[in-house]
Amino acid sequence: MSTSALDRFWELVIAAMKLDPEAFRAMEILPQGNRAVLILLLLVGLSNAIAQAIVLFVNRVSKVRFVLCLLISALLFAFGYFFWILSVWLVSHVLFKVDVSFAVVYRTLGLATAPLLLSFFIALPYLGIPVQVLLSLWSLLAFVRGFAISAGLNLWQVFWCGIIGWVVLQIAQRSIGKPVASFGEWLSNTAAGTNLVTDLRQLEETLQTGFGFIRRPNHKSHRGNRR
Repeated sequence: MSTSALDRFWELVIAAMKLDPEAFRAMEILPQGNRAVLILLLLVGLSNAIAQAIVLFVNRVSKVRFVLCLLISALLFAFGYFFWILSVWLVSHVLFKVDVSFAVVYRTLGLATAPLLLSFFIALPYLGIPVQVLLSLWSLLAFVRGFAISAGLNLWQVFWCGIIGWVVLQIAQRSIGKPVASFGEWLSNTAAGTNLVTDLRQLEETLQTGFGFIRRPNHKSHRGNRR
């Protein structure tokens, strides 16, 4: 009985974290690889959503809506990452004439997100930004290692595929992707039952005023002193 990518799911994920090239080669040929990558993207999205759960706490979302928001965030992450994969695939075809199927690129770039399973550590106080940078660089190295194998490109070619693919994605998000982004924001707000505060300054103000962190002057003490 042959094994599938689902059977070796955690083995492949851990190997990808170690930047093992055999993990990317195995993901290309093992059955049910597409489903395994989709599960991985959803788990990464969930981990990222947990890291940003402070937004839900600040907005005082109920427990049921809290879980629903996490699930929707995971789905939106997977959906958004799909367009990143598509942009890299298009750039590799147009710029370097690489004859590689979209399914192979999807499996490779999806597996490269394995380090981002640790995104929940971004919620650590004072260490969030360094952890985020570390995980981003780690995932980038996995992308370079995996895509070089699947596409047969050298290091610089893979690098430019990633950079130009990212630029194409940013342009798309700011043009045809705006309705999709607006829909995602509406979906999150609907699930939360309120307009979520995501701006850092607004979050700080909400933490101070909403949770009563601002110390108000004690008028009684002043009156007592006067006496």
